[in-house]
Amino acid sequence: MNTLLPRPPLLPLLLALALPTAASAGDGWSEFVDRAAAEHGEFGGRCAAFLADHRPPGDAGLDAEFLLENLRLALAAREEFPWGATLPDERFLNDVLPYAVLDETREPWRAGLLDLGRAIVAGCETPGEAAAALNRELFDAIEVHYHTGRKKPNQSPSESRSQGMATCTGLSILLVDACRA
Repeated sequence: MNTLLPRPPLLPLLLALALPTAASAGDGWSEFVDRAAAEHGEFGGRCAAFLADHRPPGDAGLDAEFLLENLRLALAAREEFPWGATLPDERFLNDVLPYAVLDETREPWRAGLLDLGRAIVAGCETPGEAAAALNRELFDAIEVHYHTGRKKPNQSPSESRSQGMATCTGLSILLVDACRA
């Protein structure tokens, strides 16, 4: 009897070969990884390498300054809020650090949402309390509400704010970004 050995799946191999890693990322990404380690030590380097390794292929051309600002603000918020230090590194890397949710326009949203969110989450003692407070108060504070008349479904925070409207996806992007900030 002739037994065939299972072949490894081809798609994961092709994806692994096609997607750049931190070492092969574009110039902005290489600069970002190097500068993050220099400015923020070993953990900053891990953060930058995580983003580089898991970035969408369409983000190859992102600017190192944009990425560094996102990293600086994420690390500062982790220190500022009482629940920040309680987050495991893996949760911080995967759920707080990213600069985008889907395929929305890439923009520096973190500083503005951090400033706005401070007042909303004042007094919150856990990440869950903070998320609930943001969900309850954010959309009225920035005057963005559900409406199907928006220009596109996956809007960035500034696109939703300039129109004063977003669909479920746009509102979700705003809330995720506010929670990350």
